[in-house]
Amino acid sequence: MINIKVNQTSYQFPAQVTLDQILSQLDISVSGIAVAINERIITRSQWVSTIPDDGDAVLIIKATQGG
Repeated sequence: MINIKVNQTSYQFPAQVTLDQILSQLDISVSGIAVAINERIITRSQWVSTIPDDGDAVLIIKATQGG
């Protein structure tokens, strides 16, 4: 198991979990979001192949409308 922080909350995941699997396991809608690991933006096409390391911080940013 590895420990990963997602938006400041710690979670445990199996080793070798991909970013898209994390989003799915946490039931996070992928519509209109951007994702960064350790302050580095990960493009959507890389989510299926990106494997966070133990202790990484994942930041999920949701776009909102308004002015």
